[in-house]
Amino acid sequence: MNVVETGVSRGVSSSYILQALEDNGKGELHSIDLPKLSEKGQLKPEEEQIADSLPEKRESGWIIPQELRKRWHLVLGRSSDKLVPLLRKLGQVDVFLHDSLHTYDNMLWEYKTVWPFLRKGGVLLSHDVSENNAFPDFCGSVGRRCVYITANFGAVRK
Repeated sequence: MNVVETGVSRGVSSSYILQALEDNGKGELHSIDLPKLSEKGQLKPEEEQIADSLPEKRESGWIIPQELRKRWHLVLGRSSDKLVPLLRKLGQVDVFLHDSLHTYDNMLWEYKTVWPFLRKGGVLLSHDVSENNAFPDFCGSVGRRCVYITANFGAVRK
């Protein structure tokens, strides 16, 4: 099972995913996240705010328990630069979780980019779906019904 997420920050969602993979005894989590300040000046202002949200001297995924990290692969950089190469390498994704930059353009781009790689029956999940209309617009474009787990978290099945 291949799970891909964009946006890690402290690693709360990553920890839950990794625990589920561990409990099931299979699967890998591939995460893409902005590096902490290492690209300062190369990041857009909204990206710097995300990269700066980590506590000082902490890196992406710092709360992920050590025993769960064997199933975790972290790629540092923008999803716009790193997602396509990762998807090509994996070939197929079972679950995708968007939790990176929550602009309409970025969210819609990530959804559209992942969709061809998402296996039939796979699930696309997204945090912060109430930020803009990217999620319902995407669901409509692929002829699928959006499911809102909470007002701000959505899912769509391929």
